[in-house]
Amino acid sequence: MHIKAVYLLLPLVLLMHYPAIALEDPEAWLDDESDNRTLLVNEGRLKFHSGIPNHRVLQTSNWLTVSPESLQSGWVALYQCQRNLDPVAAVEIVYRYEGIRNLRVISSRRIDHARVEQNSVQMVQVHEGGEICVEAEVQVLKTSGEGNYSLKSGPFHRRFLDGYYPLQLDYRIRWPAERLQLESVEPERQEGFSIREQPGELTINTLFEGKLTLMIHFGTPG
Repeated sequence: MHIKAVYLLLPLVLLMHYPAIALEDPEAWLDDESDNRTLLVNEGRLKFHSGIPNHRVLQTSNWLTVSPESLQSGWVALYQCQRNLDPVAAVEIVYRYEGIRNLRVISSRRIDHARVEQNSVQMVQVHEGGEICVEAEVQVLKTSGEGNYSLKSGPFHRRFLDGYYPLQLDYRIRWPAERLQLESVEPERQEGFSIREQPGELTINTLFEGKLTLMIHFGTPG
């Protein structure tokens, strides 16, 4: 028997097929080091984890580049990789940005076949530890006038049935420092949610469960 698992890493959705899984003690998930651990998670409450996981966790790299032209059009360059994918016969990654164009597969590893189909990436025979990287342009930069801009990403989450898996997120944004300066980031820096910033660049690293939405606000230098 098979059940359909839906992994939500918005703004994308991963649709997979898994053998039936028996759910046991939710508190045991992060401490279970066996290869056959059950994937047990919370019911949506955002929870950050400190340290490095000692077992395989899905890793998402989400890198955005804001150009001077982005300030007028709202279009931003996206480079995204999914690593440590689970072994499955078929996976569909569906992108749910309000605007997306020029989606293309840049590289893949331990995946027999991958192709773009409209706003999705179709993968066949994903092997243990599979990974895939794509590029696209996404219309995510919003202006509120008077030189103020905002960029919302998420909610990021990895969902299975009624629970949520841990997800490792590497999130980076670069922008023209002479045109924009970082004003604020939500959520704020805290244990398990690392923020590093310098002129023209922001990096966020986190391991979390539940739903995570990033809101980044920019202003005009000077």
